Amino acid sequence: MECGEVCQVEILNAATMLPPMFSCAAACWLVGPKAWWRSHAAIALLSGWFLMVPASTASHLYCAFNGQYLPKLERLDQACISIASVLAAWALSRSNLFTAFVGSICISLDLLMFAGPEELHHHVAWRTETLACVVLLYLSPMVWRRNTFDFSIIPICLCFLFGLAMAVWAPLGPRSHPLFHLTLIPFSYYTSRSAILFEKTHEEMRDFLITSKHEESDTDESTTLKAVPRLDLMVTY
Repeated sequence: MECGEVCQVEILNAATMLPPMFSCAAACWLVGPKAWWRSHAAIALLSGWFLMVPASTASHLYCAFNGQYLPKLERLDQACISIASVLAAWALSRSNLFTAFVGSICISLDLLMFAGPEELHHHVAWRTETLACVVLLYLSPMVWRRNTFDFSIIPICLCFLFGLAMAVWAPLGPRSHPLFHLTLIPFSYYTSRSAILFEKTHEEMRDFLITSKHEESDTDESTTLKAVPRLDLMVTY
C-alpha cells in the first residue's frame, strides 16, 4: 500500500510523540536530587506521558492507514491528556485542593466528550481549546505557588504560544501538527524541571518545619525538667 502525504504526516505525528516523554525523563534524571522512582513529582509526570503516548500514537496511526481519524480514538487521546493534566497540576502545585479543582474540570470535559450531546462527540475544536485552557490552569502554580520567580515559565510560555498556533490554527496545514509535537520537547523538559525543583524546595521546607518542631519540643521538655525541684534536695532530716 502506497503511503501518501496524509499517511506520512500521521506516521510523523506518531513518531514525534515519543521525544517529549524522553525529555520529561531527562529532566527528572538531571534535575532531581534523588532517583526518579523515589520522586513523587517524577512518577506523576512520567505516568501522564505513559498514558498520552499510546493513545496519541494509536489515533495517529489509525488515521495514517485509514485516511481519517476515528472519533473514539480522538476522544480517548484527549481524555488521556486531561488525566495527565491532573497529574501535572499536582506535581506543579503539591496542593490537593487545586488538584481536585483541575480534576473536576477534566472530569466534566470527559463526561461531555463521551456522554454529552452527539455533536460534541465529533467536534474536536472545542475540546482542543478547552484543553489549552486546562494547560494554562495547571501551569498557573508556577506563578502563585513559588516563593521566587520561576525562570522555567519563560520558555514554557513561548512553547505554549507556538504550540497553540500549530495545533489550533495550523498555519502550515497538516505539517503543523508534527511541529506542535516537537514543541512539547522543551515544554515537557521545563515543566518537569519546575516540578522537580519545587518538590525539592517543598521537602526541604517540610523537613525544616519538622526539625524546628522537634527542637522546640526538646527545649520545652528541658525547661520543664529544670523547673521541677529535685526531691532529694527537699528531703529534711
